[in-house]
Amino acid sequence: MTISNVKLLTLGNPAIYLWTTLFVAGNVLFPQLCHLVPDGGKALLPIMLFTLIAAVRFGIYAGLLTAVLSPLASFLIFGTPEGVLLAAVLTKSLVIALVFGLWKFSGRTFNYGSMLLMIIGIQLFCFVIEGALMFNFATAWSDLLLSWPGVLLQLLGGMLAVKYWK
Repeated sequence: MTISNVKLLTLGNPAIYLWTTLFVAGNVLFPQLCHLVPDGGKALLPIMLFTLIAAVRFGIYAGLLTAVLSPLASFLIFGTPEGVLLAAVLTKSLVIALVFGLWKFSGRTFNYGSMLLMIIGIQLFCFVIEGALMFNFATAWSDLLLSWPGVLLQLLGGMLAVKYWK
């Protein structure tokens, strides 16, 4: 199933700031729910979900704003992620925003296959970044293996946002 692109929001459009605020709130609050489950944050990748939705729904600017502001707001409000994890989450968020935002900007359509391949590619790229940042590829590998429910959540959330959010 192929999904057609929807309107891109630019930085000059005031709506981008409202939507970004809502996406950041989702990225800050949803992880708090996921952390109630053991390894819920690592398994569900909750701070990435609304960044992906922002990028596929409204484009690269909304995605990038959400990617940067979400981990910083979460850190300021809840103290997580901290240290090197903050850098890893920021990196992952930025990569998601860039990949999906540029895909949308290029005028391409989203389908389940392309979205799944992009999510898996991002996860593999970020595995290398996370391993290098933590100087521990074993931990990064176990995080990667644990994250498959989050990959499915991103795929489902991204496709539902594009398909049904008109």
